[in-house]
Amino acid sequence: MHTPPALPGPITAFDDRADDYDRWFDEHPDVFQAELGAISALLDPARPAASAPDRLEIGVGTGRFAAALGIGSGVEPAPRMAALARQRGIHVTDAVAEALPFPDDRFALTAFITSLCFVTDPPRALAEASRVTRPGGSVLIAYLNLASAAGAHLAATQHEDPYFAHARLRTTTELRALLADADLAADGAQQVIAEAGQPPRVSSGADQGLFCVLRARVASTTKPPR
Repeated sequence: MHTPPALPGPITAFDDRADDYDRWFDEHPDVFQAELGAISALLDPARPAASAPDRLEIGVGTGRFAAALGIGSGVEPAPRMAALARQRGIHVTDAVAEALPFPDDRFALTAFITSLCFVTDPPRALAEASRVTRPGGSVLIAYLNLASAAGAHLAATQHEDPYFAHARLRTTTELRALLADADLAADGAQQVIAEAGQPPRVSSGADQGLFCVLRARVASTTKPPR
């Protein structure tokens, strides 16, 4: 009998706990809605939901964000996660961020939603995201900000977490530098501010919150061949 190859550590961690991961969104609706609000603030308001097929989430997980944000396509290498995303109507491709199986200029929006920290080769992943995003489109990164107080605490304890033990958390400054190296300049930033005793709220910037979002535009000029 053929035995399939073992999945890499980060993929296995999510695949083994797909149901637990998905349940988190039901158990923390206020946080989830705030995170959706931070991302939505950086999406093109003129683009209708019908254009969802030209939006891609890399590391779509169980499809929670994609389904809520009108993202119709996803890449997800963890089979159980992908199955849940498909149940939410997302067209999911089994692939990794560093080798996207799509033609150049395929999407108007390409998003990493708390997934770039699990990618083996982030520069290559961002280069691929830029390649498949059409000129004038957006590459969006939602991430957990290492420079925030909550991010520093997570980093100190992440070896105990079944998911984030495999993550490489970064600061906003580090992510802006990664974008710049991929010829992508951030032109928008949002964050979720969570204060004790207060509901989470969305604020501009990416200097205080744990959950932050950066948007970069792909240059409208002709792209060099890759």
